[in-house]
Amino acid sequence: MKEALIAYWALRRGGGSLTKDEIDAAAEALLRERFSIEIDFEVSDALAKLERLELISRDDDRVTALPPNEALAKLDARWDGLFKFSGSPG
Repeated sequence: MKEALIAYWALRRGGGSLTKDEIDAAAEALLRERFSIEIDFEVSDALAKLERLELISRDDDRVTALPPNEALAKLDARWDGLFKFSGSPG
């Protein structure tokens, strides 16, 4: 999930659509500059998670993240669907 969050951050910070390589570079730069971590960011895994959650769209080689309000609504709907609570005992 952390990979997905970092990739979403990179997309939103990029101000529009980015390529997979641009997302990868932004994520690696964040980890290097903020946390002094040199790592090969698994951008494909991160984007696959975001795609499963329907938080990104793809157009050829460009990837775009949903705006935060739309992303939160999608995540909230998924969360609400995880649990079925009837309110009655038993």
